[in-house]
Amino acid sequence: MAGSRMPASAQGPQAVEALYARLLGKGTVSYAPAIDRDAARTRIAADGLPVARAEAWKYSNVGKWYQAALEPVQAPGVRETCVPGGVDLHRFDDPAAAPLLTKHLGTAIDLARHPLAAVNRILLGSGVVVRVPAGCRIDEPVNVDDIGAAYEHILLIVEPGAELALVETPIAATHRVVECIVAEGARLTHRRVQPRGQAPQCGLIAAKVEQQAHYSLWLAARGTELRRNDIHIALAGRGAETHLHGAWRLGEREHLDNQVTVDHLAPDCLSRQTFRGVVGGRARAVLNGRIHIAAGAQASDASLTTKSLLESTDAEVYAKPELEIYANDVRCSHGATVGALDEAMLFYCESRGIDRDAARGLLLRGFLREAIVGEEAIGVLAAGFSGADGSLGATLAGDVASAGGEVQ
Repeated sequence: MAGSRMPASAQGPQAVEALYARLLGKGTVSYAPAIDRDAARTRIAADGLPVARAEAWKYSNVGKWYQAALEPVQAPGVRETCVPGGVDLHRFDDPAAAPLLTKHLGTAIDLARHPLAAVNRILLGSGVVVRVPAGCRIDEPVNVDDIGAAYEHILLIVEPGAELALVETPIAATHRVVECIVAEGARLTHRRVQPRGQAPQCGLIAAKVEQQAHYSLWLAARGTELRRNDIHIALAGRGAETHLHGAWRLGEREHLDNQVTVDHLAPDCLSRQTFRGVVGGRARAVLNGRIHIAAGAQASDASLTTKSLLESTDAEVYAKPELEIYANDVRCSHGATVGALDEAMLFYCESRGIDRDAARGLLLRGFLREAIVGEEAIGVLAAGFSGADGSLGATLAGDVASAGGEVQ
């Protein structure tokens, strides 16, 4: 790790500490005092923060995020009407949340591997706990947009045998943590919509999936000046399962960096990762997908595929699948491809009376829908995009006439 983290005396951590002190002086960091911020500060002091030369930040300028970390963000609050009956929801500063925070907060997160989550812990300004009682199946999704701060934490607790669907649209937050505790036999379906933005944004999705439990993620994204999703799934119990799906369409100078790790920590676990991206203009897409099979995690079944289409000669795609295996009874595969739309296929469509833009839209729709399947998931994700983001929404929804134009 030497050389990959910024020492505590460097500008980045000093800026974080200065902001922490300034917020503390205003009383803001008194929010949810039960949260152990000192442990996060100690972690940053010991390990530092990422620097540009770190392998994990090779293609993303972390300095842009440090600058944004000093800027205050005002965001709308949670829409309480989007929380269906049967779900317990508490703010972190609600006394009723204290036992849940004490028991669960941070149990799915390794601050040593995710130092920006330590920054989030220090500067946290808003958080919610969403709990589904054991055996309770919630038919309506919980919808969460921004929850009122630059640094946000959503803690999801799906108790044994329960089922929940979450739809989230982080728009204004500088850094958001979504921490998921999926207990034995529980199911959590997580849909994230990320419209196009301007300011740098980073965040962490961390899920701990217990025995015979199931976690699925459906991601549809545009980019910002710098947008990074760290996704870390721990299959912690025998027979745990995760399915990760992502689709993105980038243009202009948008930047999207997805760093995905699935840890197989127990036997008989299954993971599937499927990602598709369309990148045009001078945009940059980064996908690092890592599958880790721990010693003793026998009979693991894991696969990762990522495919990208380039719409311009200035667009950039960096895809790096990884396998790290310490067990001998496994079935694992990974693959990455980058290419362009097939001119022969476009010509075939045009020869059948389909104009070029509609033909492009038809082909892009089929390409992205390899990752986002199921009408409900497509509808939810497509509905999250409008206006300047309409190209991705139209492509997912099937409006090929609107989807075919190139994103510059």
